[in-house]
Amino acid sequence: MSEPADDSANSPLSHLYELGKVTVFYLPSHKLDDPRYYQGTQTARTATHDFMMDRYRAYTHSLTPVKGYWVDFNGQLVHDVMERFEVSFGSEAEFERLIIFLIELCGRLSEDAVYVTRGERSFLVHGQPRQEIASDSGHDNR
Repeated sequence: MSEPADDSANSPLSHLYELGKVTVFYLPSHKLDDPRYYQGTQTARTATHDFMMDRYRAYTHSLTPVKGYWVDFNGQLVHDVMERFEVSFGSEAEFERLIIFLIELCGRLSEDAVYVTRGERSFLVHGQPRQEIASDSGHDNR
């Protein structure tokens, strides 16, 4: 945890602790508990929960479905029902560790990419490096 925002004991700000930038990612609902995506006896949902709690000690998970739409590399409209996960941290090293987890999760869930926002920026975390995706699809995604 960070230090209090203001050291003055009389300030309301002395009750605040800055957590860092908000980072949000979305995972496909129908794959989180599907036995085809288990690792041993662990669901993808449990793996995500364990990672978030072990690494960040807190996170928010919205079970309210979010519908995502995108055009895939073949030009086809795709949509899915997603669940939203939110965590905050200040370190770019922690952001990188989350990205590593999401790359692994892409492979496990047979997903091309996971949508992530950090602060005001948004990203697609691909299971393969960008140059491999570009050569596989005929598109240049750099």
